[in-house]
Amino acid sequence: MTPFAAAKNGVSTHFTAGEAELLRDLAGQLVELLADRSAEGDPGDVLLAQLGIGGSTMAPLDPAVARLLPDAYRGDEGAASEHRHLTERGLIDRKVANAQAVVSSLDANSVMLTPAQVQSWLRTLTDLRLTIAARLEIEYDGDEGRIETDADFALQAAYDWLGYLQGTLVEILDQ
Repeated sequence: MTPFAAAKNGVSTHFTAGEAELLRDLAGQLVELLADRSAEGDPGDVLLAQLGIGGSTMAPLDPAVARLLPDAYRGDEGAASEHRHLTERGLIDRKVANAQAVVSSLDANSVMLTPAQVQSWLRTLTDLRLTIAARLEIEYDGDEGRIETDADFALQAAYDWLGYLQGTLVEILDQ
C-alpha cells in the first residue's frame, strides 16, 4: 500500500482512523515541544517579536529540540548564540505552522494535498523523525539506536513508518 498518490491538483492520500490519529498526536507533541522551547526564549523587544525575530541565546538542553534547532555556527559559540537569538522564534513559528497544517489536513480520511501542504508534510515528517531519532539516540543512517523497552520499540516502529511515508511522498514528487 502506498499512502500517497499523484493527483491532478496535488497529491492524494488516505489513512485509517488509527494512522490519522497517530499522525495528529505526533504532530501535536511536536507543537508542544516547540512551544515549550519558544516560552524559554527572551521575550525581548516587542517589535522584533512581531517580526518573528528573537529567541533564546542558549542552545537547547533537550537533545530532540537541539536536533530541531541546531547551532548555525559550530565552533563559534558567540556567533551561534547571536544567530539563534535572531532566528529561533521564526524557525519555531514555521515548524509549528507546518505541523498544524498537517493536523488540519487530517480532518478527513481521504485528503487532497496542495503543493504547499505537501511541503508542510515533508518538513513535519522530517521534524518528527529527527525528534524520534534523538529520543532513540540514532546518530546516522543505518543506526538502530537504543531499543531497550517496549516504548523504545514503539518509537522505532513509528520512526520507520514515518520514514516510509516520507519516502513514498518524495517518490510521488519525483515522478
